[in-house]
Amino acid sequence: MIGINKIDHICIAVRDLQEAKQRWGRLLGKAEPELEYIFAEESIEVARYYVGEVGFELMRSTRSGSPVDQFIDKHGEGVMLISFQVPDTAAAIPILNANHYQMIDRKPRVWEGSHYAFLHPEALNGVLVEIIDGGRK
Repeated sequence: MIGINKIDHICIAVRDLQEAKQRWGRLLGKAEPELEYIFAEESIEVARYYVGEVGFELMRSTRSGSPVDQFIDKHGEGVMLISFQVPDTAAAIPILNANHYQMIDRKPRVWEGSHYAFLHPEALNGVLVEIIDGGRK
């Protein structure tokens, strides 16, 4: 329908990023993540590992009351979102709307050359889903 190519990344919401990096890094056999960044606009600090071609992100809030904090308060630490790579996020949004998927975003957000948008968790069995095109590898 919207041309999903692959799982782009999976995000785990955590309270303590350093502790989570130690646990997950050891499991993944990696001393350090391949990428670390702070995305101030989304109030997150991220450590990204790659498992094959799929990004595996540990994500902590940088601001009290942010979406990550809200998720942890409601569900505890754990899988927060799954991101699917699509050819064109802007083109996918009206298709999803026409197929009665509830969207959080009416137009794409922008980050590092990517366009992304979120589907409401109520649309997909309680799972926050992101669609993303482009992006950093």
